Amino acid sequence: MMASQIQGPSLTIVAHGASNLKDIEMFGKQDPYLRFTLDITNPKSFQKTFVHKSAGQTPVWNQSFEIPLNGEPDLFIEIMDEATTTDGVIAYAAIPINQVVHAPGGSMSGFFDVFLLDGSRQGEVSLTLTARNIPGQPMATPGYAAAPVKGCSYVVEAHQKRIKSLKTKETATDVGIAAAGGLFALGAGLLANKVISDNREEEEERQRTEEEQERERERLEREKRQLEQEREAFERSQAEEEARQRWERESEPIRETIIIHETRRDSDDDEREDYHDRHRHHDRGCDADEWDPSRYYCAGDKVSYHGCEFMCLQPHQSNPTWQPTEAHSLWRAE
Repeated sequence: MMASQIQGPSLTIVAHGASNLKDIEMFGKQDPYLRFTLDITNPKSFQKTFVHKSAGQTPVWNQSFEIPLNGEPDLFIEIMDEATTTDGVIAYAAIPINQVVHAPGGSMSGFFDVFLLDGSRQGEVSLTLTARNIPGQPMATPGYAAAPVKGCSYVVEAHQKRIKSLKTKETATDVGIAAAGGLFALGAGLLANKVISDNREEEEERQRTEEEQERERERLEREKRQLEQEREAFERSQAEEEARQRWERESEPIRETIIIHETRRDSDDDEREDYHDRHRHHDRGCDADEWDPSRYYCAGDKVSYHGCEFMCLQPHQSNPTWQPTEAHSLWRAE
C-alpha cells in the first residue's frame, strides 16, 4: 500500500479493471477508461486512468490515485469509451464512502456494480479503496489486506441526469458529423433512426425509472409501517410485563396475610373437629370414662372418679392435681 501524500483525510483509489461491460461500439472494439470525482458539479475535479485500447468489455488499468476527503458522501465513477469526437458513456455508479471508512483497517477491495443510462445493472468495476486520517477512525493494521468483497453502489439522481446530458451530446455530435461529412443517404438514415431510437429509449428509461422509484417508495412505506407495528407491539409487551411485576410486588403482602389467615382457619377447624369428635364419643358412650389426669377435656365431658360421676365445666388440659373432687371450678358432681 503506497504512503499517503496528503496530510488530512484522504481517499486512495486503486482502479484494477472492469468486466461484463456493455459494448457501445457499432464497429470495432471500444477503448475504455475510468474517470472519477467526489463532486459531479465540478467537471474540472475529475481524474482518470489511461485508455485501454481495444479492451472491449474487460479493460484492465491497475492505476492508483489519492484525493483529499472533505466529508463527501460518495465517490462517483464513469467508465467511458474514448472516441475521436465525443467520448461515449459505457456505465456509471456512485459508491458510498461510509462503507470504506467503517471497513476493517479503513480499506476494502471489492467489486462494484455499474449501471446503464436507464438505471439497470450491467457490468462491475474492481477497486481497492482506502480511507486515511479520518477523525475517530481506528488505526489501520500494518500489512492488513482485506479479501475482495461485493461492495455497495447505486444510482444518484443528479449523476443520472449528468449521464443523460452526456449521452445527448454524444448523439448530437454523431448526427452533426454525419451531416457535415456528407454521408450517403443510407448512412444519414441510420443515424437519424439512431437519434429517434435513442430518444424513444430515453423516454422509456425515464418511465421505467419513475416506476422503479415509485415501487421503492411503496416498499419503504411498507417497511416503515411494519417497523412501527413491531415497535408498538414491543412497547405494549413491555408495559404489560411491568404492570404484572408491579402487581406481584404490591400484592405480595396481601397474599402473605391470606396464607396466615387460612393457616389459622385450618387450625381452628381442626380444633373444632377434635372437640366434636370427643363429644360424639362421649354421647355414644353409656357410661362415663374414668378420669384421666393427662387428657384434654371439653365442657360437658363426663368422667367417673372414685365411684362418682362428674361433668366438665370448662375446656382444660388435665393434670394429676386437678382431680374432679378437688378442682371445683373445672368439675361438678352429678
